[in-house]
Amino acid sequence: MTGSDWLGVAGLIVGIAGLAYAVYENRSKARLSDYIRAQNWHIYSKANNANGSVQLALQKYKQAANNTVDLEAFEWLSKADAFGQDVFKDVIRQIQVSEPSFTAQDVERWVREKRVSEKHAPLFYALTPANKSLQPTAKAAAE
Repeated sequence: MTGSDWLGVAGLIVGIAGLAYAVYENRSKARLSDYIRAQNWHIYSKANNANGSVQLALQKYKQAANNTVDLEAFEWLSKADAFGQDVFKDVIRQIQVSEPSFTAQDVERWVREKRVSEKHAPLFYALTPANKSLQPTAKAAAE
């Protein structure tokens, strides 16, 4: 065997190793994407529960307090509600980014499957491609 033959064999070995590594990395990426998507849906559920609990506490406080409202407690409950809603919307944005498809048809299917409640569907629909023209872009925000 000549030097160029050895070089050809070495190139073939490196090529096969590179291909095997690419397949491994592709599978790892797919597993990571699935994990992130599952985590986003789990956090959506938890954020929904937490936000609902804060809203219920705020409602119960309003009913129980009647004329003796502690303004500081009311303010903190209101802030917790606002922060909870903000986190909830951020989780929906994360779902939008992690899902391979995020269309109005997907949202409709998720509502049918009870993955998304009907009252939250408008938050999802606002992020679908058909509504992208309604969302401010970085260029529009700069102007």
